[in-house]
Amino acid sequence: MAHGGHHLMLLLVWLATWLVLAMGETHYEKFLRQHVDYPKNSAPDSRTYCNQMMQRRGMTSSVCKFTNTFVHASAVTINTVCGSGGTSASGDLRNSKASFTLTTCRLQGGSQTPPCNYNAETSTQRIFIACEGGLPVHYDKSI
Repeated sequence: MAHGGHHLMLLLVWLATWLVLAMGETHYEKFLRQHVDYPKNSAPDSRTYCNQMMQRRGMTSSVCKFTNTFVHASAVTINTVCGSGGTSASGDLRNSKASFTLTTCRLQGGSQTPPCNYNAETSTQRIFIACEGGLPVHYDKSI
C-alpha cells in the first residue's frame, strides 16, 4: 500500500510541475525576469553587465530587445509602487514616490539579430510602471 502511495505522490508532483510549465510565466513573473536584478549581479563593467543580463534573462534569443531597464531593488520594494509607494497616473500606470537605482541597456548598432551588443547607462530615478492586481506587470519609463 505504501509503495502505491509513493507512485501516486510522484504522479501528482509530476502533474503539478507539468501544469506550471504549461501555463508559462505570468505577467508579473515576466516583469520580474525582465526588470528586477537585486542584488545587482556583478560584472567587470556596465557594458558587460548588460550583455550578460540581457542574454541570461532571455531577451536576445531570436531577436535583440532594443532597450531594457533593470531596477536594482527587491521585488517587495518595487511592488509597493502599486500601492502606497506610488501615485496614480493614467489608467493602470503608477509613478513611484521613491527613486530607484537603474541600469538601462540599449542595443548598439543597427542589427537586431544576435549576437547582441549593448551600451549601458546607470542612474537613480523614479519609475513609471503598470500594475494589475496590485503587482507590477510593465515597466514604462524612468522619470
